Amino acid sequence: MKTWILIALLAGVVALLLGIITQLVGSAIIISAAGWNNFSQTLILLAIGLGVFDYFSKK
Repeated sequence: MKTWILIALLAGVVALLLGIITQLVGSAIIISAAGWNNFSQTLILLAIGLGVFDYFSKK
């Protein structure tokens, strides 16, 4: 489970960096900057949810 949390968190960070780069460049890289930021928010929230689930399932 911890590997899924790490994968979701790292993918969220990469998506956030792509959103920042897209905003600085001014043109869309595959999707717009807002799309990258929303995607990174979703992935980081997924990582938090998986972490909470892992924590409570082991108790």
